[in-house]
Amino acid sequence: VNEIENDDNILVAIFTGKGNHFSSGLDFNDFLNRFGYLIGNNSEKLYEIIKTMQKGMNLMFDGNKIYIAAINGYCIGGGLDFISACDFRFCSSDAVFCLKETQLGIIADLGSLQRLPYIIGFSNTKQLALTSENIDSEIALKIGLVSKVFENKEKMISEVIKFSQNIAKNPKNAIFGSKKYINNLLKSTIFTQLDDIARFNANNLNLKNIKNNLPNIFKKES
Repeated sequence: VNEIENDDNILVAIFTGKGNHFSSGLDFNDFLNRFGYLIGNNSEKLYEIIKTMQKGMNLMFDGNKIYIAAINGYCIGGGLDFISACDFRFCSSDAVFCLKETQLGIIADLGSLQRLPYIIGFSNTKQLALTSENIDSEIALKIGLVSKVFENKEKMISEVIKFSQNIAKNPKNAIFGSKKYINNLLKSTIFTQLDDIARFNANNLNLKNIKNNLPNIFKKES
């Protein structure tokens, strides 16, 4: 994100999945291998790690570029945090969205709980966060999580590029000024809440809960 923000040749950035899926979220096995020893032992260091992970998404939300998520396949956990920081979201018909953190005994702490209420409403955000249920592209469109659903990834990318070109043809100062003053309505509230939630998770993560529930995290719902 820093590279994008510092590149004067970029006005609009489009993110999509390299393969069949947009994002499966944080690799919890890797996270536990690297930082699991901190849980219950060093909350201050854990807080600093969470704050560092928040920075990239905060920069997207507060930055001087336009960020578009073109979502294909699964968009889970941290993937949902990521797209909530984007300015626009589109998806292909095979997209699936889910906040899995609650299932692990974790509060999503990278921005989805702070930004999604302003995108899909408070009740829909609570339903995603408290149930850890999957929602498909049709529901995502209905609740306003995405602006449009496309039949496949190829069609989506083609149309999203056209959409980005419609933005980029306008004067930069008007584009980024508009984004700034719209987002400023939410900025102080969101950033304060992100700091609070980082502190909460740093003090309350339960290693046993995470390890016990991790094997079930990607099991298909019956």
